[in-house]
Amino acid sequence: MSALSIERLFGVKDYVAVVTGGSSGLGFMISKGLVANGVKVYVVALPTEPIKEKVAELNDIGRSVGGSAHGLSCDVSNKDQIAELAAAISSLEDHIDVLVSNAGVRRDPPIPCDVLSAPLSELQASMWSSRHSDWAETFCVNTTAHYFLSVAMLPLLSAASEVKSEDGRLGRDDGRGAIVMTSSCASMHNATNVDLTSYATSKAATDHLVRLLAAKFSRFYVRVVGINPGCELCIQSLEGIIRLIKAVVVPSNMNPVGKAGNMFSSLFDRVPAKRAGRDEDIAGAVIYLISRAGAYIDGVSICIDGGRVLVANGQE
Repeated sequence: MSALSIERLFGVKDYVAVVTGGSSGLGFMISKGLVANGVKVYVVALPTEPIKEKVAELNDIGRSVGGSAHGLSCDVSNKDQIAELAAAISSLEDHIDVLVSNAGVRRDPPIPCDVLSAPLSELQASMWSSRHSDWAETFCVNTTAHYFLSVAMLPLLSAASEVKSEDGRLGRDDGRGAIVMTSSCASMHNATNVDLTSYATSKAATDHLVRLLAAKFSRFYVRVVGINPGCELCIQSLEGIIRLIKAVVVPSNMNPVGKAGNMFSSLFDRVPAKRAGRDEDIAGAVIYLISRAGAYIDGVSICIDGGRVLVANGQE
């Protein structure tokens, strides 16, 4: 088989992956793409999430191609629980090929306002209503957790980079031993249709964390890369959908696009791709980054937004 064949370039069969936030939203999209291509996925989520049901669904998807899913609960905002997670996986695996550090949260100001038209006093009241704890929790999950997860899993990832394939190649040459961090295109533009300030700031920090950790881990060639999906907006009501759908690009728990979202599908015309992101858009990008095709990619982030940031500005 040619080294340039699709199977050689993008094959990830028999990889072992850990996906946080893997039972819902973007994490579940990624998990589906991995098991569908023969990957063994450890789905990590809060104990309140439907882990068992989602794992069963993933196993149905992966069964015919050798993919499988296994559920583990963990609150990634808790350093001790991250350590316990790493220990649990270490007891089951001698290496992991991929860590998809994906779990995230968004905390909007309790008092909303129309940022584009609100008078100064109303804008100030809305922004001041944000609690210090909201900012702390946002950074704890969206940024700090990436750091501690990466450090905790480092020995397992380094072991994967040294695994030899049948043709004598090191795992690192096939893309193994990679960390993929989920950021957002919110880190890349200044949309003001909703107050994303704490969320967008935490994601901008994640973008830089990708580069920092890639440099720190470079001696072991444990690669660190990021993905910036289209604005992951937390829509919690029909009113929220009407107000926020303009910036939605990729459906997730933070921007679910179901029947209600489809009522406003014409608003996706603002995105050059003229549609919301799909499972294959997210999963395909991740598979590229962790496979032989992406094995030479390190310390960068890929924007997956249908061109959203090309046209986004402070007025939308």
